[in-house]
Amino acid sequence: MRRLLALYVVVALLAAASCDRAARPAGTDVPATPAAPESIGVASYNAAVLGAAKASRPGTMGALAAIVARFDLMALQEVGSNDSSASDESCDRVLAALVERAAEVSGGAPFAYLRGGQYAFVYRTDRLEAQALPAIASAGRFAYPPLSARFRAKGLPLDFVMITAHTRPSLAASEVPALADAMYEAAIAYGEPDVICVGDFNADGAYYDEGEASVLAAFPAGRFATVVPNDADTTVASGSLAYDRIELTSSMAGDWTGDWGVLRPADILDLSACEGTKTTAGTERALSDHYPVWARLSTTSDRD
Repeated sequence: MRRLLALYVVVALLAAASCDRAARPAGTDVPATPAAPESIGVASYNAAVLGAAKASRPGTMGALAAIVARFDLMALQEVGSNDSSASDESCDRVLAALVERAAEVSGGAPFAYLRGGQYAFVYRTDRLEAQALPAIASAGRFAYPPLSARFRAKGLPLDFVMITAHTRPSLAASEVPALADAMYEAAIAYGEPDVICVGDFNADGAYYDEGEASVLAAFPAGRFATVVPNDADTTVASGSLAYDRIELTSSMAGDWTGDWGVLRPADILDLSACEGTKTTAGTERALSDHYPVWARLSTTSDRD
């Protein structure tokens, strides 16, 4: 009797599994849950007016999606426009299309986004939990008020607040130092000492005196960790300019693996199908005049 019962259970389970497979269209099998990674990749990208025009260019959107899909979390600037003037509806349409393409090129990894103004955070939902946060009190000090969110690695110790910002070039001299103040304000307001601030700081050239050391002026070592140093080149322009930055509060420095970089799309992608203008089609400028910057964070050694 026990053998017959066991055989019945096995047959029933196999039949259920067969029915489940038959109910799903071919090619939609649910992938295995990935193992929890020991680190995550976070990035920032000024996508240079990621609006309706770019969304209508499949080659360009495919390349942008491939870049987004390389990371677990990416902050985007200039979503819809570079001055927060695009409508919520148009911005959401563009971002929905982007995360759908990112899922396709990644082989099915699930992506979602949080958006505010010209900013968005795009993240993998199988690796990170996200919570939108209210604006910090000093947001009014910025022409384009920064966006903040809390992130937690699923099932792992790492959690942090991320701020993304885009300074107005003519105001960078005052807004870059204000970002350092905003990071401390966020740590207190959100009850989280681990704060990462990323974005297009315009922190170089004629807009801002970045200082002589490798660390960014207004972000002194000991209080902050400068991930993207002053001698980096983060723009497509012929000169070397470190406009795009990643800064960490000192308590978060221990979560940084030390790995960082500037991603040059032409080094990893065939851009020949990227639509654009007569001068930008097929080049990195079809995507943006900036490069993405990135860093890796350990998910197992949160020390706050």
